[in-house]
Amino acid sequence: MIIRKHIILLLIVFMLPRIAIQAQKKQGRNAPREIKVPEGLTYDVLQHRQGEHIRAGQMAISYKDDSIKNKPVVVFIHGGGWANGDKNATMYMAFNAAKKGFVGVSISYRLISEGTFTNCIEDVKEALRFLKSKQNELPIDVDRIGVWGYSAGAHLALMIALSPKETFHSNTYNNYDSKIKTVMAVSAPTDFVSLQKERGSVRMFSESQNKNLEFLKEVSPLTFINKNQIPVFMLHGTADPVVPPYHYLNFENKCKEEGLDNFKLFEIQNGGHMFYWKRKEEVIPIFQEFLNSL
Repeated sequence: MIIRKHIILLLIVFMLPRIAIQAQKKQGRNAPREIKVPEGLTYDVLQHRQGEHIRAGQMAISYKDDSIKNKPVVVFIHGGGWANGDKNATMYMAFNAAKKGFVGVSISYRLISEGTFTNCIEDVKEALRFLKSKQNELPIDVDRIGVWGYSAGAHLALMIALSPKETFHSNTYNNYDSKIKTVMAVSAPTDFVSLQKERGSVRMFSESQNKNLEFLKEVSPLTFINKNQIPVFMLHGTADPVVPPYHYLNFENKCKEEGLDNFKLFEIQNGGHMFYWKRKEEVIPIFQEFLNSL
């Protein structure tokens, strides 16, 4: 029995480094990888911010190799709990948009391991201003930009769409704004006040942030709903265990209070957090409606 205990202890000691490494791999930015560009499309990676965490300041752009100018633009923002992921995660969606005649853009942002929580909001708004600064170099129509986001990316997409231009501003590309025409938010966290009340704390926030009601409101898209907001397409599964339904229900109720007629909610019955990739027959027509709005 003593020998067996020693063997078990040795195995635990031996395995701990591997377990730690695996845990680290689950957090942070995906490893760089080669991107296979579909035939007939242009692909480029642009840098809108230098310095530390340089990959967080990148966007990838794709469009058809043709002579058409002023194409509508679709910007994709990846999910990952603000702690994981990279622009490459949604690049295939950008390529698909490019094949349809749009300029497809996929953006990265600082993860919570690379900065404060609000840095990611600053980054995506900065990315929009940077993109507009390239209007004479790229075949883009800056008045026809739509943003699509999933989960954490949907939260960021809504913050672009709804928060005032002076908030979460990095003081760069000041001659341009981050205004967009429409937004599609999939499985979006919208209400951190209710989330904190439900769970006692929001895991990516510090103890002081969790106790700061004003901070929780400041980073919640729900706070910025207003009667002059752009059209919002919201998709959410009714059985989402990660981002509970009250996020979209509270958002819908406030839109109704404002008398908005350009908010469209699509409840996916019994859909979980990942329904978007499992229920294509339901989501593809909605995504097409979003594209048609540009």
